[in-house]
Amino acid sequence: MERKTGQNSLLGELTPEKKSGLVYSAAVAASLLLSFAFVIGILAAGFSSPEEYESADWYLYLSFLASPLGFAAVAAIYFVRTKESVKAAVGVCKPRYYLLAVLLQIGLLSLSELNNLFISFLERFGYVPSEVRIPSLDGGGLFGVLLVVAVLPALMEELIFRGLLLKGLKSFGTAAAVLLCGALFSLYHQNPVQTAYQFVCGAAFAFVALRAGSILPTVLSHFLNNAAIILLAKFGYEEMPSAAALPVIVVSVLCLAASLVWLFLDGRRGAGAKERDGNPAEKTEKEREKPDKKGFFLCAAAGIAVCAVVWLSGLFAGFGG
Repeated sequence: MERKTGQNSLLGELTPEKKSGLVYSAAVAASLLLSFAFVIGILAAGFSSPEEYESADWYLYLSFLASPLGFAAVAAIYFVRTKESVKAAVGVCKPRYYLLAVLLQIGLLSLSELNNLFISFLERFGYVPSEVRIPSLDGGGLFGVLLVVAVLPALMEELIFRGLLLKGLKSFGTAAAVLLCGALFSLYHQNPVQTAYQFVCGAAFAFVALRAGSILPTVLSHFLNNAAIILLAKFGYEEMPSAAALPVIVVSVLCLAASLVWLFLDGRRGAGAKERDGNPAEKTEKEREKPDKKGFFLCAAAGIAVCAVVWLSGLFAGFGG
């Protein structure tokens, strides 16, 4: 069976893996270019130093908008160039996967301490974590922050990472695709202190998207994750009372275990159904197709390199380097 590839380019035949790699590099580049454009515009407006604007709400809103706007531009170019439909990238799924998404997100709360543990480890060596600023949550600011921190990132990041990127990673196998998607998702955010938890979330979302055949459940999970952080900050519950912490953690761990069992069993049911349908010889031939790993990493290299440099810069800055 012949692999379906795209048109010829400077990179040769555009395999699905190469397209995914290009999407990653383009998403990184678009976000950075928009960030630079915002800063240049701010300087052109007469501001002479970051101290004059970096704490202003309008600047924080612009900072959060850079990534989803860049992702939207990359996605638009992708769909125009490939002539693929948005509906095909988003996918559709059965209602049970939305329940799974909620269950999984409750479960991931039990792993939210990963960031604190990682920070504590780094602090032993003199690391000082940087503060993540968000616009004011007072009054109607809550809805503005929910829009730029929860709604837009959930939509655009899921479309890029679990829609377009994961599409080209499927040929790597489920485990490799899930882990690699999680790693690239975590690296993209370029924040050392959030690396561990973002990797877990990115991998979990990829697992759900593969099982569901749609990014809609992961959009819901992603939104719930970010919205919960904002609402906890708004109502002053960043640190849970010790009396309530244990029951919440127990429920969260049970939800995580249940969602993972669900995902694994769902995969076994799907595999069983495929074995009962179609031509076994055709499936064997398809399974033997070798993924274009070299093509993917070649095309994703620029994005990976930029994110790695920024990540390392943030890490060294925390050590006063």
